[in-house]
Amino acid sequence: MKLLYKAKSLFKRDLEPPLPDFPVSVLLEPTNACNLRCRMCSVWGENVKKSREVGFIKRAVWTKALDEMGSWPVQVNLDIHGAGEPLLHPDFFDILAYAKEKGNISVGFLCNATLLDEKKAEAVVRLGTDWVGFSVDGAQKEVFEYYRRGAVLAEVEKNIEKLIALRQHGKPSILLNMVGHSEASSELFIQRWEGKVDTLQLSRKRPVEREENKRILLKKPCPLPFQQLVMGWNGYTVLCCEDCWGDYIIGKFPEERLYDIWHCKVVERARMLHRKAKSGKIRLCSHCDSGIFHNYSEMTRENTLVKVELNSINPAYGSLKD
Repeated sequence: MKLLYKAKSLFKRDLEPPLPDFPVSVLLEPTNACNLRCRMCSVWGENVKKSREVGFIKRAVWTKALDEMGSWPVQVNLDIHGAGEPLLHPDFFDILAYAKEKGNISVGFLCNATLLDEKKAEAVVRLGTDWVGFSVDGAQKEVFEYYRRGAVLAEVEKNIEKLIALRQHGKPSILLNMVGHSEASSELFIQRWEGKVDTLQLSRKRPVEREENKRILLKKPCPLPFQQLVMGWNGYTVLCCEDCWGDYIIGKFPEERLYDIWHCKVVERARMLHRKAKSGKIRLCSHCDSGIFHNYSEMTRENTLVKVELNSINPAYGSLKD
């Protein structure tokens, strides 16, 4: 009987990720505006039906948010990006600089590299940015420019090369993410960038509308609600980074403190449903594959970490070679 009870207790702990008193990661969205119209984007892609007001986070909001994060007695990983292109925000580098003034915040951002001219690249390095991620779907011009409408591959590669040349002591760390279009060669992509950047990530191609996924039942909780706090440009906080549309709002900043939102009843209920393997009761989670597919196999080539997403339906991911 004791052994059975112990087994149940261990299983229960396995289903209940520890909840830190403060979020490990905070995603702060500068804007949801974008200068590209990538075909596979769930926000700006082809035939996307949802709509959301487009805007830019106000200085009074981001300064107050960063002041609160800077007061926390823990290390915070801050991602300054969201459902748009962060470099479109006129105060982007002010936000980055203010965050770096806080002794407990590490800072990075994802972007499409189209706006990263030499002046901006110099600012990224000068301000001590910890990491930068770029969305670069392969190394083939025709494939890249077909899917990433509005971008020119040669210009994107040139901008990334500028940052590589400018960085000091390996900082910022640079990650490139490639979406697995069936026409794209993962091997050409790896050959193009191995030895030049820190990480190459090959991600599964997902449907524009998440509802196109079959209903998904997670047997274990998705880790995102237990690790990450996400705030949109308008101050509304949502359950996780997959909620680009604000379908599952858990609070509003600065009317509420980020700390209080992190522990509020709405998000606690969502965590409870995940713990009990009932995440399907949350419409946002019922078709979301993040908890399943965001797992990677890893290898190193020319001092570059290559990560390939597991459980992919794309045959290109059966091997690192085409």
